[in-house]
Amino acid sequence: MPCDTAALITAINNANLNVDTVIDLEPYCLYEVTAPYMVGADDGLPPITNTNGVTINGHNATIKRVGTSSFRLFEVGTSAAVPGNLTLNDLTVMNGQPAAAIGGGAVLVNGNSTFAGTNVAFQGGTANLGGGARFRTNSTATLTDSRISDNRTTGGASTGAGLYSEGQVTLVNTHITSNRARVGGGLAHSSGALTVTGGSVKHNTAFDDGGGINTDGNGTLSVTGTAITDNRVTTGGLGRGAGGGVSIGFGGTQTFRNATIEGNIVTVLGSDDGGGGIRTAGGALTLDNTKVKGNKLIGEGGLGAGISVLGGTLNLLNASDVTGNLAAGRYSLGGGIYSAALFNTPVVTVNGSAIDRNKVSGTGSRGAGIYNAGGTYELTDASVQFNVAPDAPAPGGIWTSTAITSVTNTPITGNTPTNCLYSPAAVTSCVG
Repeated sequence: MPCDTAALITAINNANLNVDTVIDLEPYCLYEVTAPYMVGADDGLPPITNTNGVTINGHNATIKRVGTSSFRLFEVGTSAAVPGNLTLNDLTVMNGQPAAAIGGGAVLVNGNSTFAGTNVAFQGGTANLGGGARFRTNSTATLTDSRISDNRTTGGASTGAGLYSEGQVTLVNTHITSNRARVGGGLAHSSGALTVTGGSVKHNTAFDDGGGINTDGNGTLSVTGTAITDNRVTTGGLGRGAGGGVSIGFGGTQTFRNATIEGNIVTVLGSDDGGGGIRTAGGALTLDNTKVKGNKLIGEGGLGAGISVLGGTLNLLNASDVTGNLAAGRYSLGGGIYSAALFNTPVVTVNGSAIDRNKVSGTGSRGAGIYNAGGTYELTDASVQFNVAPDAPAPGGIWTSTAITSVTNTPITGNTPTNCLYSPAAVTSCVG
């Protein structure tokens, strides 16, 4: 079809009527959208209301909002009662900016609607929820070999700059980079099932919680083979908050397999901020062959440079090592893991995994390996070694307020200034 926005609007209207449901854009064309498709609309292009499916093959074209009018580019369905089905291929969607609080900068997929994108880019969008895209409750969406970058959120809600997920959502080899939000710099998961395979979540920023990923703790989150790296929380959480790489709410099930959570940073300014790599408040979190390494807390009183566990369960399995994390600031607690019975009593299982070479620095910092203020632990075929705290106060290996008695084939050695000596409660088999 010609490189003409009016022609594209006509083609979408026809496709909604089952006339020519496959639309081929002019290769490498820039389609500039200057106003909503009709007066009073919040969409630059007509909503997709054909449930049989409309396919737009971009051929590396770009659809871009230009000018001063506020609108998103695509909407799939107009409500749960009027669904649609859209497929995008080889297309960039830029600068969506809806005026309505419903969000979704490039794409809004309503309940009971279906969306699939392959080699698409959502770039430069702005919305209060989902600067790049919002997938609403009971929607189904898949993104493959795609990019979500340089989006942001604004307003009081300001959640999920790259993506806001509430439906059944699958991301395959998709990269979420350089997005900014108050909560969930890269993406936010509110409900439903979000499955992430491959790809990356990196260089995203949140002001309060979840620099890379924020999940409310509802539904299920499954991440496999994904790099969650170099994300930031810049102004601290909302009290017992933060999570530079990942922030998890009060429930749900979260599983990370063969993933890497590395180089994420929390600037500690709020009360009890923590979780340079991961902060979890009460979900059922399992790490399977997943590395939590090189994450940092910067500022006074940080809790858990690697992982902060404030309730629920944490399972570290199959070489899910927590290593090389740093809490840099006075009165920091837990270079590797910090746990406390805040929302409920956390249960931590470490099996075949290492909590090694973590560090807390600054006056009054302790528990460079593990700092436990009320959780229960089971350590099997694990290690807590070579963690470093200041000369005083000890210990540097494990500090615990409740006895840790389930310790099997787990060396707790080489920690500075002591392994467990001067811990308020004992750790079985820990000497010195």
